[in-house]
Amino acid sequence: MLLLKGSLENFLYSLHDYLERRTTLIKQYKPGTFLWGAKRIDNRIKKGVEVFLYITKNQYNEGGLALYGTLLDVKELGEKYWPQGEWLYLLPIKVEKIAKSITENPYDPSKWRLPTRYVLEELGIKILPGLQTIKVEMAEKLKSLLS
Repeated sequence: MLLLKGSLENFLYSLHDYLERRTTLIKQYKPGTFLWGAKRIDNRIKKGVEVFLYITKNQYNEGGLALYGTLLDVKELGEKYWPQGEWLYLLPIKVEKIAKSITENPYDPSKWRLPTRYVLEELGIKILPGLQTIKVEMAEKLKSLLS
């Protein structure tokens, strides 16, 4: 299991596409798919791997755990999709759980109450730069935070 991180701006872009299915890219996947990206990949990033998405600190909050799902695929991305940064790989995620405050207020991140890095640190997960592996026993605790 992996912990992926990213900006609020890119998360919002993907969230709105997840909800509204407005781009040709999202329409290639079944409803319930959330598009994420990576600059580089390694052997941990592959189809079928369970992932958590963590939004980094932003103007509205300290950031926090946003969603959980399974990677449907890993493929090169031949176009610019997200507004911030250049992402070479597309990681479509079948969403299993998403923070309740996000689903209640998808267009107002100031109302989101996400499990913060402090909550994760209390569980023994320190948020580090880059891709992180999450132990199975920790993953179950993280999933429960998104209920």
